[in-house]
Amino acid sequence: MQRNFSLDCFRALAIMLVFTGHSILAAGSPASLAPLQFGGTGVDLFFVLSGWLIGNQLLIEKKTFGNIEVPRFWVRRWMRTMPAYYAVLTVTVLQLYLTKDNFSFPWSHLFFLQNYIGDLKVFYVSWSLSVEEQFYLFIAPLFVATLRLSNKYQILVLITLLVSPSLFRYFELYNSMSETHVRLDCCAMGILLAYVKHYKKEVWFFLQARVIYLFVASVSLYMFFYLARYNSEWGVSDPSKLMLAFMFGIWIIWSDQTSFTPKNLFSIVIMHISTRSYAMYLLHVDALALVKRLNITDLFVFYVLALLITLILAEFLYRFIELPFMSSRSKFTLSKPRKARKATNGCYKEA
Repeated sequence: MQRNFSLDCFRALAIMLVFTGHSILAAGSPASLAPLQFGGTGVDLFFVLSGWLIGNQLLIEKKTFGNIEVPRFWVRRWMRTMPAYYAVLTVTVLQLYLTKDNFSFPWSHLFFLQNYIGDLKVFYVSWSLSVEEQFYLFIAPLFVATLRLSNKYQILVLITLLVSPSLFRYFELYNSMSETHVRLDCCAMGILLAYVKHYKKEVWFFLQARVIYLFVASVSLYMFFYLARYNSEWGVSDPSKLMLAFMFGIWIIWSDQTSFTPKNLFSIVIMHISTRSYAMYLLHVDALALVKRLNITDLFVFYVLALLITLILAEFLYRFIELPFMSSRSKFTLSKPRKARKATNGCYKEA
């Protein structure tokens, strides 16, 4: 899929929200900056983006070849996400083994089960990666099964997937908010939007015709919730995960009809952060821990130095782990991109 600069902007925004929130937490959560810990919403934005991109990939494959090869999807996603994860996990475990007494190997982290069992403190931010990997594991088979149903049942399944996490939370059917079944709202919203774009074009065109108003309204609502954190007397709670899913979903609809890519320093910075956002997510907590040991009292210096170290570490991880494995996907039969040729009847067949 061709890169969309608007999506890159949202991806860069997501990682900066996460980084800022964790930076303030590492700095001791000073009262004047505590509301900026709204950065947790950056993870929800990542989830919507992930659902949207994965949904489009699967539906394009379905339309082009007539089916979805689930093993191929899994292998391609795993080669994109797992090498960097396991590289950082290896360093983290080795560090703990050398510095901690009574070290216990975090077996749950090997299988992305740490959001349900095990000790998340070993690699705290990895809970969201568990959600992603578990999402990848079941969404492709679910799509294969769902697309065999009639249209009315297809949309019913996807809406159920969207609203069920709210029901799990309402009835308190969870032990932690890091568990996948209570965090799928945003992933499901991305999938639902991809489905509507490909199979419900009249609805998609209806939404796009009004998207500028919806976009302004959603951004305004997001800023309202942010400002409410600075004004506790308003008595406004943080938005629910489902509400965030709808707000960020509108951003996705808006991004789909924008095609601009400015050629300036801003776009270069955005693209750099966006393409390294996964590496930054994996490594920013380590960078913050390192800077915290320096006992820097100036919060601005603390933030800038931690960001600089994060970017440097992320660059190494991106260039020496992520890129080589992404490039090697085409060398393995199961992970090679499928090729199509156009038949005489206008249908696409696998070459």
